[in-house]
Amino acid sequence: MKTKRKKPVLRVVKPVPEKKTEVEHRHVTEWVGIASLTPHPRNYRKHPEDQIGHLMQSLREHGYYRNVVTARDGTILAGHGVIEAATKLGLIQAPIFRMNLAPNDPRALKILASDNELPRFSDNDDRQLSTLLAEIMKQDETGLLGTGYDEKSLAALLLVTRPASEIRDHDAALELVGMPEYDPGGKSLKLIVSFETEDARKKFVKLTRLDGVTYKGTTWSARWPPALRFDVSDTRS
Repeated sequence: MKTKRKKPVLRVVKPVPEKKTEVEHRHVTEWVGIASLTPHPRNYRKHPEDQIGHLMQSLREHGYYRNVVTARDGTILAGHGVIEAATKLGLIQAPIFRMNLAPNDPRALKILASDNELPRFSDNDDRQLSTLLAEIMKQDETGLLGTGYDEKSLAALLLVTRPASEIRDHDAALELVGMPEYDPGGKSLKLIVSFETEDARKKFVKLTRLDGVTYKGTTWSARWPPALRFDVSDTRS
């Protein structure tokens, strides 16, 4: 007696959907009146006149190349400096990303803090930067205005990024950037600070934003106030 063979059963296996690991946020740029924007009352970063001057020149040359970020009611979360510079220039409008957040929502405050603080973790190749700035100064009629540097701070940067065989001292660096011999004038006051570890010394230099630090053996020296050095590549500051 013959037995019937069972027909094979075809099972359709549904593919398992991939888990999304990234959240995509698409923000729409709005052009709004600057008068409708309000500085965040908890913004703790101040913008000195020198920095505002650089931001103003950047706006003159390039316009807005990054958007200001605001809460839903127009309170600024990122971009206080550029709005201050735009106001001084007499500009009427600015491009913004409007977040659907209240100004004191923790997520809004996080934007306020992270926009100011995350750039601290970047590292510069100062020699490459000094070469770039020297090229700009020679070729651009407005010089270094708008970069966050001036001739003196560039001279200091050149001095600390070149060996003595290239630049012998600060005066030689000033001469290289086309400035007269540096004269500190008067008797300078000194403050000596000692550190228990090398890491502590590096942290102190970073926190105080000392510019133009020179190294001689175990001794580091710098002048105060530091030379101008503001990061305007991110005009949201």
